[in-house]
Amino acid sequence: MNVTGIIVEYNPLHNGHIYHINKTKELTGCSYIVAVMSGNFVQRGEPSLVNKWARTEMALKSGIDLVVELPFIYSTSSAEGFAFGAVSTLNSLGFIDNICFGSEAEDMESIKYIADILADEPSQYKILLHKYLKEGVSYPTARQTALIDYSEIKNDLLHNAKELKEILSSSNNILGIEYLKSIYRLSSKINPFSVKRMNNSYNQASLTGSISSATSIRKNINNKDIVEALPDYIYIILENERNHGRCPVTLSNFSDLILYKLRDSSLSAIKNLLDVGEGLENKIKKGAESSTCINELIEFIKNKRYTTTRIQRILLYSLLGITKEIKDNIKSPVKYIRVLGFNENGKMLLRMARKSSTVPIITNPSYRNSELLKYDTQSTDIYVLGYENSKYKSAKQDFKIPPVII
Repeated sequence: MNVTGIIVEYNPLHNGHIYHINKTKELTGCSYIVAVMSGNFVQRGEPSLVNKWARTEMALKSGIDLVVELPFIYSTSSAEGFAFGAVSTLNSLGFIDNICFGSEAEDMESIKYIADILADEPSQYKILLHKYLKEGVSYPTARQTALIDYSEIKNDLLHNAKELKEILSSSNNILGIEYLKSIYRLSSKINPFSVKRMNNSYNQASLTGSISSATSIRKNINNKDIVEALPDYIYIILENERNHGRCPVTLSNFSDLILYKLRDSSLSAIKNLLDVGEGLENKIKKGAESSTCINELIEFIKNKRYTTTRIQRILLYSLLGITKEIKDNIKSPVKYIRVLGFNENGKMLLRMARKSSTVPIITNPSYRNSELLKYDTQSTDIYVLGYENSKYKSAKQDFKIPPVII
C-alpha cells in the first residue's frame, strides 16, 4: 500500500489544487491521499473564507481520502511552526510513505540544499543570521541574506546568490524547505516529492482564468468570473455557504473584538503574547486606542521587521490569549490527530491509524477532549461570530458537528 500526505489550506480549493492532487498521484504512484488541513484560521493570520467542514467536503469531493485538522497553534504559526506541525501530524499516523508539496522551484536539489543548512545551523550561518537580526530587519530577510553570505563563504558555485534569492522569495518554496527540515528533525522516513506551481504566484491578486490563485479568488469572491477557476461542485459549496450567511468570513469581521481585547489588555499582557518583542506592545496598545478598524491598526503597527502576516497572527493570539509560554508546544510534535472527514478509503485508513498512530485519534470530540482541543474549539467559537447569519453563531460546534463523510 502506498499512501501520500499533502498539507493544505484549500482557502478555497480551486483548479490549481486539482492539478496538484492529480500530479501527486502520478509522481508518487500512491493509492490513497491524506490531507492535513488548517482549521478555521490559516497561516497568514486570517480566518478561512469558509469553515473547515465546508473545506473538508471540498477536499473529499476532489479525491482526498482522509482529512485531518492541523491544530490552531501550528496552523497560525510561522512557516517553520506550520510545517513542523503538519509533517509531525503525517508522521504520527504511522503509515504515510510520501509527502508531495507545490513549489516554484524547477527541482528539489536547491530546496534540499537550503533545508540541510537550516536543519544543521552551522556556526558561521548562525553568526550571520544574528548579525542581520541585530540590524532590525525581518526574520525572513535576515535568513535569506545569511544563507546567501554563507553560500558565498563556502564558495558554492552551484547555488549562487541570484538563485537562492529567487527560491527564498517564493512562499511555497519556503514552506517546502520547512517541510524537508521537519522531516529531518523528526528522523522521518517519509519521502518528499514536489510539484511545480502553475501560472501564477501564491499571492497573485487578480484572476488569471482557469488557474487562479486562492488569493485572487478570495479578493474577487463576489465576482461571477471565479467560476472559471473552480470545479462546479466547489462553486456550489461556496454558494451554499454564502446563502446560509456563513461566507465570506474575513479578518475585518473581527475588528471590534480585537480592538476591544487590546484596549482592555495591559501593556504587560500584550508584551507576553506570542511573537511580540522589541517593545512592540507599546505600538500595539497605542494603535488599538487610536484605530477604528483592523486594517488601520495593522498599518499603524507594521514596520520592516514586523510584516502584515506576522501582525495578523499576533492579533489572533490576542483574541485567544496565546502567550509565549506556548512556544515549546509549537516546537514539539502534535499530541493528537483530529479527523475532519473521510470517504470509504479513508475509513479503512482510520482503522489502520488506530493501530499505528503514536498519538490519540479523535473522530468525534467530546468534553473529555476539551483540554487537548482547547485552542481549536476556542478558535471555532470565535470564528462563527464572523458569520452574517446569527442562526449559526452558537458555541461548541466542534462537539456538535460530526466528521464529513462522502
